[in-house]
Amino acid sequence: MDNNKIRRPVRWTDFLVVFTETLFNISQVIETFFESLYELSIYHSNRTTETHKAWEQMAQDLETIQEETDG
Repeated sequence: MDNNKIRRPVRWTDFLVVFTETLFNISQVIETFFESLYELSIYHSNRTTETHKAWEQMAQDLETIQEETDG
């Protein structure tokens, strides 16, 4: 090994690479954030639909019980 070699100097393109990598990482964070929001909205929508179906079923059951007791 030759320890007498001098490394190349830092150039403005090196800063450009670091800046570009930072932008890429930020874009990935934003993408992940919106994917999570999307999944959460789907979960909430499905839960709301199931809740409404359960209430409708309960209301129908109560009507059936009233009709059976009145009839």
